[in-house]
Amino acid sequence: MEEKKTDGRGNPPAEETERPLPPEDNAPAEEAERTLPPEDNAPAVETEQSPPPEDNAGGEISVARPKRKYGWVGTVLLVAVIALGVYLMFKVVADMGEEVKSFGEVIAASDWRFAVISLSAVLITFACIWLEYAIVMKTTTGKFRLAASLKTGFIGKFYDNITPLATGGQPMQIYYLNKKGLHGGESGAVVLIRYFAWMFCWIAMSTVFMAAFTGVLAGQEQSTRLLLTIGGWIGLVVNMFIPVFLILFVVFPRFSHALTTALIKAGCKIRLVKDRERAMARVQKIVGDFRNSFKIMSRSPLKFIILILLCLTEIFLTYAFPYFIMKMFSGLDGGAGASVMFSVIALNFYATMSASIVPTPGNSGAIEGLVTAAFSSIAGSVLLWTVFGWRFGVYYIFIIIGLIITIVDFIRNLINKKRKKG
Repeated sequence: MEEKKTDGRGNPPAEETERPLPPEDNAPAEEAERTLPPEDNAPAVETEQSPPPEDNAGGEISVARPKRKYGWVGTVLLVAVIALGVYLMFKVVADMGEEVKSFGEVIAASDWRFAVISLSAVLITFACIWLEYAIVMKTTTGKFRLAASLKTGFIGKFYDNITPLATGGQPMQIYYLNKKGLHGGESGAVVLIRYFAWMFCWIAMSTVFMAAFTGVLAGQEQSTRLLLTIGGWIGLVVNMFIPVFLILFVVFPRFSHALTTALIKAGCKIRLVKDRERAMARVQKIVGDFRNSFKIMSRSPLKFIILILLCLTEIFLTYAFPYFIMKMFSGLDGGAGASVMFSVIALNFYATMSASIVPTPGNSGAIEGLVTAAFSSIAGSVLLWTVFGWRFGVYYIFIIIGLIITIVDFIRNLINKKRKKG
């Protein structure tokens, strides 16, 4: 007769089937889903603790707001380089021995018609920046978000102008768009599509003007001519590197993958690259984002054409702006027409490309001196005020607008916090 097992107090033991099984064998499907990591179960809510882009899974772009523990250092640097730029304007003009009209004389001799044209050029530039993001956002999300598009454009310009080598615009735009509800790939696609479209237009227009108008350097002093020629073409090649590199990755993926692997391997040997796998993943992610972004735009060729035309218009007006200022201040003869305007645009490209590799916010401290030297053969007695007007219309005004946006957002956040507490 088989002996019955008890628990020591005469009670039969619990049935074996009543023991809970491990979660993976017993839990229902919905419970199992909850055990998955957020990126496999549902779109994770982006927070300020998001990992950096190279660690982010699934090709999503991190939206963590950059830490600003030492933000005051950037502010001090910005003020310092702007002051240096203003000083260089005066110094270059003084060294050239140019006769400088007083501000009152310049205003008295101004042509109101070109004052209107100059103001219109600035406003049209604003409109182009606004519509570029609006078109891309419409293509990406299916909606026109006009207010968000305008603010995204100004945020990008503001942070590009206050960070070295214009590196701060895109991360802050992605952060802002995520706050507005464009999570994951949408925010990154909006920013990347516009950035690469604008970059290609800028490189193409720079190449055309610099190659077609090499004669504009003939009127410069030998040292200035040498500096603008060498610096301009070096700057163009450096700025061309990223777009060309990405195109090669898309067109020749196998060759580009092998090249990148070799470069990263060499970087590891000389200890420039610390983590080989992380560096490779980062490059692949950038290329993947680039490819996916243009796949989105390829579905709407008409919108892509409009985007390119808007970028070309913005760049043209930005680089032609000194010509309008010269005409406004009556620094050019009445017969100075399109040929002079194209010469001004070409000189502007040479000077801007020469200064583009200087790692200061907005290239300040270098671009003022180079542009002043470049325009010295054209602007004459209104040279100083031309450079001032040009710099204000294409640089300082975006810093002012960005500061206004920052102050308004700060006040709005304070009001919202008080309302929540109340």
